[in-house]
Amino acid sequence: MTVSTERKTISVVGATGQQGGSVARSLLKNSEFHVRCLTRDKSSSKASELRALGADVVQTDGFDENSILNAIAGSWGIFINNTYSNTTRVGAAPTDYHQDAVRNGRYDLDLGNRILRSAAVAAIPHVVFSSQPSAEALTNGKIRTPILDIKAWGEAWGRENPAFVTFTPIMSSWYMEDFLMPSFYQGFGGFPFNKDSEGQLTLRSPLIGGGESVPWICIEEDFGDLVHGIFLNPLRWNRRTVQAVGDIQSFADVVDTFARVRNQPARFIGYNDPSTFPAFDKPELKESKDVFQFYQMRAGEIFGFGITESQTAAELKKTAQRAKQGAGGRESLMTCAEWFADVFPQHT
Repeated sequence: MTVSTERKTISVVGATGQQGGSVARSLLKNSEFHVRCLTRDKSSSKASELRALGADVVQTDGFDENSILNAIAGSWGIFINNTYSNTTRVGAAPTDYHQDAVRNGRYDLDLGNRILRSAAVAAIPHVVFSSQPSAEALTNGKIRTPILDIKAWGEAWGRENPAFVTFTPIMSSWYMEDFLMPSFYQGFGGFPFNKDSEGQLTLRSPLIGGGESVPWICIEEDFGDLVHGIFLNPLRWNRRTVQAVGDIQSFADVVDTFARVRNQPARFIGYNDPSTFPAFDKPELKESKDVFQFYQMRAGEIFGFGITESQTAAELKKTAQRAKQGAGGRESLMTCAEWFADVFPQHT
């Protein structure tokens, strides 16, 4: 694999996914970087799109450490997102994996954290790691959920590893794109696509507690720029947890914003007790009950530390956009109102 020595190679794990794809597309607009996209299927349409943009697309088996090491060799930086869908071992139930990975500390069985370990072996100096707070640690074991804890376990390991010159966790919460996912909008009341049994567009959700400051991010337009901004000055962000937040609105405010922008009536129904939320009876949403219970125990501190803020993301967004040198895009983060006005219509 021949790479120009004048550019810094950044490997993007899961480049055909939402987070990884956004990161790859942003970095590809900066001639300072050579972008290496890791994927399980380099023949997929998304992989072809990245290749057409100038990426080096490498197929690798995330469970084969030799394959990983060959794929990431020579990288100056790496972005890693270990989504929960990638964490369960073949043939193991999520509850079994939960016990292995979280309760017994065997995080290295997880795909994303296996890649993190390989990055340490390869001595990649700069790591940006998609993380979450540890529900288990912050509640003294009262709440354990792989959705959060597996990522937090990897972050804790990465922070302490001397192989990395810099290590930066970035945490995102609610994607604006969630409203396009049937599994989300059907489970949370049907809003903004399907009317409920009373003929209304309704968003139903447990409350998060505190001031109901729900963080939203447009993954496609903004998340990649935040990671891009970190790689432009990794020492500045070393060991600093970055909140990937583009807008802060309660669930009720989001529904009101939609109603105003789209000129369609809609309503929000909140549940004080997550255990009474009917959608959590669905297997694919059961673990979300633990997440909401964690939020409420922390009085709405979704990221597990202090207030939710968007100033950091705004700074990174502007820095990344300016580094693209006229490659298109905007310097400001997308708001929920703009997303419903400018992006949502493309999908309806």
